[in-house]
Amino acid sequence: MRASCEEDLYQSVCEALTRQTPFALATISCARNDAVRTVQVVAAAGTALGYVEGLTVRWDDTPLGQGPAGRALHTGELQVNDDLDTDERFTPWRDRARAFGLRSSFVLPVRLPAGAVAVLLTVYSEQKSAVSAEQLEQFRLLGDDLGVCLEVLRSRAALQAAGEHRERQDRELAILHRAFENSVAAVVVTDGQNRIAAINPAFESLFGYRSDQLLGRDPSLLASGRHGAEYFRSMWSELGTLGRWAGEIVDRGSDGREIVCWLNITAVLDAEQHVTHYIGSFRDVTEQIQSMEALMREQRFANAIMESMPGIVYFYDRAGRFHRWNRNFLEVSGYSAQELERMHPLDFFDAGHQQLLKERIETVFERGEESVEAPFRTKSGRTLPYVFTGRRLHYSGEDFLIGVGIDIGQRKAAEEALDAQLARLQSLSRQVLEIQETERNALGRELHDSVAQDIGAVSLNLTIVRSLLGERLEPSVAQRLDDSEKLLEDAAQRLRDVMLELRPPGLDEFGLLAALGEHAQRVARRAGFKVTVHGTEPQPRLSPTAAIALFRIAQEALNNAVKHARARHVEIRLETSGDSATVTIRDDGMGFDSATRAARGDGGMGMLTMAERAESIGAHCAVHSAPGAGTCVSITLPWPAPAGAR
Repeated sequence: MRASCEEDLYQSVCEALTRQTPFALATISCARNDAVRTVQVVAAAGTALGYVEGLTVRWDDTPLGQGPAGRALHTGELQVNDDLDTDERFTPWRDRARAFGLRSSFVLPVRLPAGAVAVLLTVYSEQKSAVSAEQLEQFRLLGDDLGVCLEVLRSRAALQAAGEHRERQDRELAILHRAFENSVAAVVVTDGQNRIAAINPAFESLFGYRSDQLLGRDPSLLASGRHGAEYFRSMWSELGTLGRWAGEIVDRGSDGREIVCWLNITAVLDAEQHVTHYIGSFRDVTEQIQSMEALMREQRFANAIMESMPGIVYFYDRAGRFHRWNRNFLEVSGYSAQELERMHPLDFFDAGHQQLLKERIETVFERGEESVEAPFRTKSGRTLPYVFTGRRLHYSGEDFLIGVGIDIGQRKAAEEALDAQLARLQSLSRQVLEIQETERNALGRELHDSVAQDIGAVSLNLTIVRSLLGERLEPSVAQRLDDSEKLLEDAAQRLRDVMLELRPPGLDEFGLLAALGEHAQRVARRAGFKVTVHGTEPQPRLSPTAAIALFRIAQEALNNAVKHARARHVEIRLETSGDSATVTIRDDGMGFDSATRAARGDGGMGMLTMAERAESIGAHCAVHSAPGAGTCVSITLPWPAPAGAR
């Protein structure tokens, strides 16, 4: 009776029976209503505890269910087995009993005072017929006492459980009351006849009514008149069928203002499934409805913007799933909206452009913005020249690409026409330069063959006159002859300089480097500063057209240095690499802001002429300068020239 629970009672009985008695093992077990109807040991004590480890006992109709325990459960009577070696009912467990030296046993059903079997007390002995009839009667009395103990323990546990259940109910009711009072939702409780039984403070605040104004009244006094009879018939029909209803409703507060609410109604049923109460929960969604309407207006505005934009507009996520597009996209592509939802952005481009498009899309998601020009392929297989611009958009925790595609077919045609015009202009410029060079050559030959010869003849005549006069030459005449010869010598020198400027004689015979060196020496003598020439002659030799163009550009650069640079030293370098030939003219003069001058477009005729000459032979002319840092002119010509190039 000192046991606090059934488990303590069972274990104490088993230990008491095996402590100072001839019993080697005592167990208490209970029947389980599982699928195979097993008997489970819940307490055990004694020297033969290993016997119950892994032991299988049942109380069904199988041989394992017809043993002493099974019969005790079925009959409710004491089962005595004086000799386990010969008792046929113990056959399934005989070998296990022999292994532990067990020779006899008895099974006592322990009944509750009401008569039901609660547990089985099984006692094993190492002796045959270990229990006398008198002792068995004492065990029956012990079983009755154990049944009373179990009843007391179970009654005590049931009473304690009931108390705990009542405490839990009280706590839950207190929690529900606090939840009801403190809920941010407006809650109303009505009885089975739909009369208001309770409202919470949130309800009073939302509708402006006090509790004493509403108790016992019908909730229809809140009606705004916006809903007809069919609306409420549908509500009550669903409540009667499902026991719940939810929907948007427009009610009216005590001040007459309309309140848009989301209302949830739940029916409360008793044990007989009769409605005892209704609980209604109101959530004011007036602001949400207004916000939704504003959002819809913004969405319509956004749609109008998308539809009014030129070109195609689209919106897709990182996985390439389209979410939005404008009507132009459907019309240009030829696909339906259903087809577009299943497509990937790369599906609109041929295989040769898909890798480029994939890289540009990744750039948008990584850096935020990118553009690309690629042919857009329609459903019919037609390709259209398009330029696409994409920007990254972060929305609802996810990155999207919003893009615009513009048809540049007209621009392409204009560019091609412009390129053709530029090609004609470049061809014309080359022809002009070639004509200029031809005229220079012709003029040089004319000066050499006529004027130079005439000057030489006049000089020879003066020499002959001087020799004929001999001693008769008057001093004044001799002075005149000297002046005339000096003038002729100066004229011949200037004529030679002009002819060299018109066509450097060493260019054709010795190449560009030699011609640059000869010209640099003349400029240095004339300008009074140092000019050095370095480099190697390209092999194979440059074409005459390319060589004269590069020479003229270097000549113009030197002239600019003489006129404007105030330089002390000019360096000219001719270099060749695997794929180009480069002429560089660098001075240490005063320099200028080349970036600003290029932006203003006031580079001067000299700069323009150098650029045109470079373009005429397919070269690139670059000018770099800064105030106080000198000027560098660099002309790069692809070399060796491609097959078929002029």
